[in-house]
Amino acid sequence: MDGIITILCALLGSGAATALVTGVVGLRAEQRRTETGESQGLRWLLQDRLEQQALTYLEKGSISYEELRSWNRGHHIYHDLLGGNGDLNGLKDQLRRLFYGSEEEIKHD
Repeated sequence: MDGIITILCALLGSGAATALVTGVVGLRAEQRRTETGESQGLRWLLQDRLEQQALTYLEKGSISYEELRSWNRGHHIYHDLLGGNGDLNGLKDQLRRLFYGSEEEIKHD
């Protein structure tokens, strides 16, 4: 009889432990999927900054290699690391054309 009770307790205990671990893992995964206000705000600020910079370069009619490189680094952070939606991709193409000159030169880059 003691053996059956021991087995039942072990089964109940392992089931509870499994449920607890599964719940904790699921909660952590959900937290990673949910954006914080901080990440949304950071993405918005970076998007605004990149737009303002791009418009300044386009109005000026030129962009240096260092400026384009820095802008591209910011775009990478915005788009790839912070999950930006691609709104700045058109400006990225315009800045590349501004630096390289023609579409043909961009294709060979």
